[in-house]
Amino acid sequence: MSSSPTSDIAKLSLETMPPTTIPPTQAESGADEEPRQSVEEDSSPGFDSDDSDLSDFEDDTSTIVQSPSKLTYQIDHLSDSTQKAIRDAFGEPPRIAIEKCRRIEDTYAFQMTELVTRSIRIRAPQDGTTQLTCSCGHQNEPCEHLLWLLDQVVKQTLYDQDSAKPLKMMGAGYPSEMGDPFQTIADHHLEVLADDIHCQVVTPDLEYDNELDPRRVEEARELLSSIYGVPVEEYRPDISVHPVGKDVFRHQDLDYTIFRMLLDNHHFFHYFLSLSRETNLLQDEFRKYSHRVDRILTILDANISSLVTSSPHTSRERPPDVAWASLHIIGTIDLIKNELYRRREPLQLAQAISAARSLVHILEAVVGRNRDVQIDSSRLERNIYLRLIGDRDQSFVIGVLELIPEAASQFLISLESILDQIKIHGAPATYVDKFHNLISRLRTSTIGGGVKRQGQTDEMDRKSKRMK
Repeated sequence: MSSSPTSDIAKLSLETMPPTTIPPTQAESGADEEPRQSVEEDSSPGFDSDDSDLSDFEDDTSTIVQSPSKLTYQIDHLSDSTQKAIRDAFGEPPRIAIEKCRRIEDTYAFQMTELVTRSIRIRAPQDGTTQLTCSCGHQNEPCEHLLWLLDQVVKQTLYDQDSAKPLKMMGAGYPSEMGDPFQTIADHHLEVLADDIHCQVVTPDLEYDNELDPRRVEEARELLSSIYGVPVEEYRPDISVHPVGKDVFRHQDLDYTIFRMLLDNHHFFHYFLSLSRETNLLQDEFRKYSHRVDRILTILDANISSLVTSSPHTSRERPPDVAWASLHIIGTIDLIKNELYRRREPLQLAQAISAARSLVHILEAVVGRNRDVQIDSSRLERNIYLRLIGDRDQSFVIGVLELIPEAASQFLISLESILDQIKIHGAPATYVDKFHNLISRLRTSTIGGGVKRQGQTDEMDRKSKRMK
């Protein structure tokens, strides 16, 4: 029987987590070579970070070398190749964590895990096909690293795919539904994808910048606030101020220490995140969709500003215009709807409220943007409110809120205010009528949070009639 997520948390210790801080010139440049950790940055047990006495052993011609445990070894009697191997191993020690050991009759066995960095390149098509390469050097068939990464990309970029229907995998390591991987990322935009797969976008200006990623700061707060069961806005605002300081360990403040570890160690962050999902610690699991739409609108605003002050968009990425932002927003709403429908377990009240909160946030953001941009285009191309709500009835957002009326009723006041704004801006009469009907229904809804699936309401009505 496999161990439970909570037992895994109990086993977590600092010594079992491999050090993962690597020089920014290696970690952020995306070099094909596999960077290894320098002596100065190693945090293995028994290694003193004080390197004041290392200078005597840094010479490649020295006959004495110092190990990460600060022992010294005389090696002049060994062959040149062996000396080089020892210098390399001690100079840039591998990132290894010892997991377990045992004695098997006359043999002692040690099981270790080594953390190895891989670099994957997705190049623009030259002959009609995207070139995919991995630094592991695997040939012929797609390697496990490519398969893993492309699966993550597909998960975030396919909006109109039925999650219950299997995708058709191709020999190159990605499904046919994805299309060209490079163009898919270009259409989606790297900044949006990076937020969803929890990695930082590095630009030439930031490649050697050791500042903390603001998005990771926010994600770390969300994780820790979920453990305490408090709203993220109320959890330790003192430790989320950016920058938060360089010291990872803070005496008598475990929350801050774990917070900084989540920022500094990608593997610890993803381990923590996976356990939080498995144990349902994340109270506001639909919050990520609000973040995505906020990011989309921020990119849209930045593009509009750049059109005013500089030349038109020249990148191979799709221009982040109104049409692009609308596609993302509609796709995000579809993802929320799919998550509500495709859950293996009944929807809990907190989950339904989380979904409703994100939907109301998205609706409010769009209604607040009834203004024209990109004057040289048609109105539908320059006004995102008109494109999503004002021009034709698409049941924008309210069609999904109708699935969770009990949860949506928690935001009745906000929805009434939004409807008032829509009446001022103008919208199809059918959409306004649907909105009125939704609000009337919410005023009489009771707290429950379940999803009203197709046919469920009629069945409940029949049961009610039989009881009378």
